[in-house]
Amino acid sequence: MALIRWTPRDEMDVFAHDPLFRRMFDLASDHVAGESAWHPALDLVEEKDRLVAHLEMPGVDPAQVQIHLQGDQLTIQGERKAESKSEHGKILKRELVVGAFTRSVQLPYPVQADKVKASYRNGVMTIHLPKAEEHVGRQIPVEVVK
Repeated sequence: MALIRWTPRDEMDVFAHDPLFRRMFDLASDHVAGESAWHPALDLVEEKDRLVAHLEMPGVDPAQVQIHLQGDQLTIQGERKAESKSEHGKILKRELVVGAFTRSVQLPYPVQADKVKASYRNGVMTIHLPKAEEHVGRQIPVEVVK
């Protein structure tokens, strides 16, 4: 069993999306010219032969997202840009969080870096990270001798 480093800030992110606690987080975050620090929610799923990361990134241009893998550290960087005007009029209130983000996660297993693939659909970035051979294991057939 792999040990995964506990990061209290990630645990607090659950509260940041709750409307009851959102205002408290908004007050505590750095606001600069209508922008606040944010990062996309991330799920890391272990499947038999790979790890799969899902990141919620609506409004982010996937062509501008950078994905880096160094050792067992996966880092995703990008930016959600603010629109200065609406198609139908001026913006009176803005609650959508915009700005640059960096998201890093420590992977519990080494992966095959040359086989990592990423796709973007309906505002969700999915990154497939095939496990290194030594962590996948292999089935050994039993020869029946008569």
